[in-house]
Amino acid sequence: MKLRRHSGSLIAASWLLLPAAALSQMPPPLPDRSDLVRITDLREDRTLEIVVGPISLEAGGPHLRTPVQLVSLPVAGWLHGFEWEMRDAAGRALPDRLLHHVNFIDPDRRELFSDIPRRVLAAGRETQKQGMPKFLGYPIVAGTRLLISAMFASVTDEDYPEAYLHVRLSYSLDGNGLFSPRDVYPFYLDVMGPVGAKEFPLPPGRTTRSWEGRPAIDGRILAIGGHVHDFAEWIRLEDVTEGKVVWETAPELDEETGEVVSVPTGRLWWRGGMRIRRDHTYRIVVQYHNPTDAPVPDGGMGALGGIILAGEAEWPPLDRTAAAYAEDLRNTLEAPMRAHDQAEDREAQDGIGRNHGAGEQAPGETRPTDG
Repeated sequence: MKLRRHSGSLIAASWLLLPAAALSQMPPPLPDRSDLVRITDLREDRTLEIVVGPISLEAGGPHLRTPVQLVSLPVAGWLHGFEWEMRDAAGRALPDRLLHHVNFIDPDRRELFSDIPRRVLAAGRETQKQGMPKFLGYPIVAGTRLLISAMFASVTDEDYPEAYLHVRLSYSLDGNGLFSPRDVYPFYLDVMGPVGAKEFPLPPGRTTRSWEGRPAIDGRILAIGGHVHDFAEWIRLEDVTEGKVVWETAPELDEETGEVVSVPTGRLWWRGGMRIRRDHTYRIVVQYHNPTDAPVPDGGMGALGGIILAGEAEWPPLDRTAAAYAEDLRNTLEAPMRAHDQAEDREAQDGIGRNHGAGEQAPGETRPTDG
C-alpha cells in the first residue's frame, strides 16, 4: 500500500515537471457520461436511438452548443445508415431548422486524410435520411465510443423550452444472415483543414475556400455528400495530381427564400465507386456568392463526408501522440465552453449599452453586429 501511494505521488509530481508546451500537446480527457444523452437499443427494429436533450431555445436567441457528450454502442455488427428528427417532450415533431449541426466522432480511430479522430456521421438541417445497401456496413464492436458534438439554432417566431434531438442508427448484428457485409469506412474533409475553426466570413461578392491532402490508403469512394450554408454556389472534390474533378454538386434552394434546403448525395456504389489513391493529392473546394452589400461573419462552411471501400492495406492505427489529434480533440471539447463565454460577454456588453440609454453605445464599447 505504501508503495502504491508513493508511486502515485511520483506520477503526479512527474506531471508537474512537464513543460507547459508538452502538456498543451497531450490529448484532453474525454467527458463523463451525463443525463443529457440517452441511447436505447430497439432490437426488434435493429435500430439504436440516441436522444440529446432537453434543450431550451429562446425565440431570437443565439445558437446553443451543448456540452460534448460520450456514448458507448451496446452492439457488435455493422451500421447501415441514420436519420434524425427534432421533437418536443411529448414526441411531437419540431422544425428541422432547430438543428444547426451534429457530429458523431470516434475518439479511438483516425480519419482517412489526417490524424484527427474519425468523423463517423454528421447532419445539419439540410441532411436527409442516409442509408447503404445491406451488403455494405460500417463495422462496430460493443463498447465503440462516440463523442456527440451538437449545435442548435433558435428561430425568431417561437420559444422551444424543451426540445430533443433524436438520431436513429440502423444496424445488423454480427453472425446474422447468410453473409457478412463488406466493411466500409467514413471519411471527412473540410475547406478549413482538419483542425481549427470551420466557419469563415463572407464579404460581398464571391468567396472561394479550399484545402488539400492525401489519403492514408487506397480505396473507392462509394458515397459522398456535403454541408454548406446559405449563399453557397457549389462544392466539389478534385484530384490535383490528375487535374480532374472527382465529384461536384450544388445545393438545392428554397424557391421563395433562397435558403439551402439540402445538398445532394452521390451514391456511387452501383457503378463500383470512384477510385482514390494514397499517392495522389486531393482538394476540397467550396464557392459562395454573397449578393448583399454587407459581410456575413462566420457565414461560410464547406465540408464533404462519405464512405470508402478500403483497399488491401490496413487502415492506419490512431496515433494519440499526433499534434493534430490532441488539438482537434481539444477544440471539439472546448467549443461549447468558448461559445458560452462569448454569449456571456455579449450579454454583459448589451447590459452596459442599455445602461447608457436605449440604442446608445457605452463609451469605448465595440458591440458585435449581425452583419
